[in-house]
Amino acid sequence: MISLARPDHSVAHRLATRCFTPGLFQRTAKLPLWTGRSRCHNQENMIRTDPQTLNGRKFDLVVVGGGIQGAAIAREAASQKIQTLLIEASDFAAGTSSRSSRLIHGGLRYLREGHIHLVREALHERERLLRLSPHLVRPVPMLMPFFNDGGGSRLLSFFGVHAYSLLAGRSTMPRPSSLSASAAAAAFPGLRTRGLRSAMKFYDATTSDGRLTLANVDAAARAGAAIVNHCALTGLAADGSLRLLDRLTSAEIKVHAKQVVNAAGPRADAVRRLLGHGSEDLVRTSRGSHLVLAPRAGELALAGFLPDKRIQFVIPHHDGTICGTTDVDEALTEDEPTVPSADARYLLDALGWLLDPSPQRSDVKFAYCGWRSLPARKGPPGALNREAFLVHEGLPNGELHTIVGGKLTTHRSLAERSVQQIFAIEPRTSPTRKQGLPGGDGPREVLDPLWWRHGSEAAALHALAATEPRLREPLCSHRPFLCVEAVHALREQGAVTFADLMLRRLWHTQGPCLREECLVAAHELFLRERRWSIDDDFASAALSLREEIARVTGSLRS
Repeated sequence: MISLARPDHSVAHRLATRCFTPGLFQRTAKLPLWTGRSRCHNQENMIRTDPQTLNGRKFDLVVVGGGIQGAAIAREAASQKIQTLLIEASDFAAGTSSRSSRLIHGGLRYLREGHIHLVREALHERERLLRLSPHLVRPVPMLMPFFNDGGGSRLLSFFGVHAYSLLAGRSTMPRPSSLSASAAAAAFPGLRTRGLRSAMKFYDATTSDGRLTLANVDAAARAGAAIVNHCALTGLAADGSLRLLDRLTSAEIKVHAKQVVNAAGPRADAVRRLLGHGSEDLVRTSRGSHLVLAPRAGELALAGFLPDKRIQFVIPHHDGTICGTTDVDEALTEDEPTVPSADARYLLDALGWLLDPSPQRSDVKFAYCGWRSLPARKGPPGALNREAFLVHEGLPNGELHTIVGGKLTTHRSLAERSVQQIFAIEPRTSPTRKQGLPGGDGPREVLDPLWWRHGSEAAALHALAATEPRLREPLCSHRPFLCVEAVHALREQGAVTFADLMLRRLWHTQGPCLREECLVAAHELFLRERRWSIDDDFASAALSLREEIARVTGSLRS
């Protein structure tokens, strides 16, 4: 049976429910809600278009890259009635966009570097996401401790945190406050008390980055964009059209586009070279690693400045605690980066400086690493401005627009500016300013675990589960997902491979369960519901999944 969670009195729960009750947060209920097409469960795989049906078609815009920036631009363009195609060589959010610190924040570090405009924009976008997509973005209280042996200036941090709050404007978030050493230690059990002087408490927001990306892909498809994953750009044809390769069937496809947005992130220069540009690189990549510990009690996160001036986060999620991150220059390779031993040691040392007792290597449940896409400029990676910009270059039949930089938090505002620039659209007319992502409409069913993963789409999942008793059962006793969620992913969320399903649709902070009997049961359901003929054999499908997870976790394999 589908069970209901006990009432949750967290900040996220309170803000979600207050959005629809009188009082301090009543103004949020007045914002228009998402009004896209409703999802119907008798139509298969509504996100993914069969690539071979695209051959010879003309589009106003082709977006290359199915991460958060590409998905947001496809959503923005389709919402503006622009004929749009989004292509992704692998799966949506398979790279950087599922390997972040999973924060929706202005960035105190960027404020310290003087990037005021970026911080203000990010904080306003944070507020928009909190109000319109509360099932995806949730408030989180943060504790910033100060120690005698380093870790940041209390005075500068005081002014910084209060400036951060002022830049947020009319926010639903509580104001920052100061805590004594004893109050800080009581609020965050496990915080190092030796040398602890005091702390600041402020508020930011968290998300599931992969789920947020997929919601943008979903919104783009509902707005009319053609969407296809596992389809790679291979270059230009003789007539100037784009050559694509369906990686499932090896079929070659040609599409025509007036405008091409290169949203390939770390691989942006590789895409430019495929299209005849790239004598000088625009993008520089840095490596960000994270460790995942077991879930911790409470919702308070830690944001601590270390003696080396870097900020480290300890962020509780209901299914694990994310700790990170590093910021190390690393050259691009063919595969996504993995967590090297040096990063693991650095993060464990950082946690040992902040926490008591210090976490050990055996406490790590999962790990992941992603590239950041930074401008190709000199200087430490952490000091580079993260505000994204477009670089415009010519194509035989149109223009190429490459995104350089960018943050998870500002994906929507970047997409709005980009589409306005490319298509000369009047500013401030974007429909996405007042549209939540799919699942953001309707009442907040905060007692329903499915609502926290699917928002108002949970009602359709409950209806589907009612048609077949098995779908109400857990997919696995070691993860919270129901069979109906796997069916929903395969029918309607563009999951193609077994790894797409287990790793990138059923998002879990500690990764998928890898027990043999659980994978066998999941693969049986996969074979029943899949649309594309792939991963027929359980042994090879499970091996591919395990190998991908081994690459993700690197030196700290799950």
